[in-house]
Amino acid sequence: MKSTVAALITALSLAAWLAAYAQETVGEKWAVVIGADRDRGKFVPARKFAVADAEAFYTLLTTTAGFKKDNVMLLTDRSQRKPTLRNIKFALGTFLGRSAQRDDLVIIYLAGQGAPEVDSRGVERDGLAKYFLPSDVDAGDLYNTALPLRELQPIFDRIQAQRVILFLDSSYSGAAAGLTLASKKPPGGTADDNFFERLSRSRGRVIFTSSRPSEIALEAPDLGHGIFTYYLVEGLQGAADLNRDGIVSVQELYEYVEQQVTRKSRAIGGNQHPMMKGELESTLPLVRVPRP
Repeated sequence: MKSTVAALITALSLAAWLAAYAQETVGEKWAVVIGADRDRGKFVPARKFAVADAEAFYTLLTTTAGFKKDNVMLLTDRSQRKPTLRNIKFALGTFLGRSAQRDDLVIIYLAGQGAPEVDSRGVERDGLAKYFLPSDVDAGDLYNTALPLRELQPIFDRIQAQRVILFLDSSYSGAAAGLTLASKKPPGGTADDNFFERLSRSRGRVIFTSSRPSEIALEAPDLGHGIFTYYLVEGLQGAADLNRDGIVSVQELYEYVEQQVTRKSRAIGGNQHPMMKGELESTLPLVRVPRP
């Protein structure tokens, strides 16, 4: 883990990228932001703040980060487009697949509940297939009604942009989230995230997860948000500009979010550590911080 992050951090220099921003032909910025709080009573524990998290991230993108509103698709329980499985697949695979070009930047944000079931293909080391749960999921039939995280790979393949960042605020270990949705008892051992390792092997793909595989992605009533998203947004608004150069880099963002989430989770009796995976050929633009 440390070697992967160290290599990624070494490769990043947003200051250099942004310094050349005005001189180069830079493409558009696109995003899909999804927040699914609950499953309409189909026996899956609900998230309380996934919609609030998604709305806060959407506002950040369309203000501070400078994304055009027409280039950002928002799916929440309160938005015009709901986070159903059909709409999620359209947003990720069709909207982004048709819109984003090679030189563009794409950001994908998912907030909601996750769940596992036994991996019948035998691909996952921990024996669990992981899913992101749409608002219309049927807990008794994850295969047909939830989004398999392994399907993010073909979705990534459909996106032509060479710069893609995925933020995932969700627990994807059933043991961690207190879910018992697997049709069979899963094998023993510790949940792992080798599916994210496979997904992040493509250059230009960076993945932020809100927690380690066996941890719960916590929400904090005093913040009104999941703690990962709260500090993610706070960091991108300027708190993560650790060297005060007016730019929030990926390195700074990860360091800030990891530190703050770890501290806050311990303060409320939990144990949560965000993770970052990926490899970049070039730098990724995030945000400039307005100077007073």
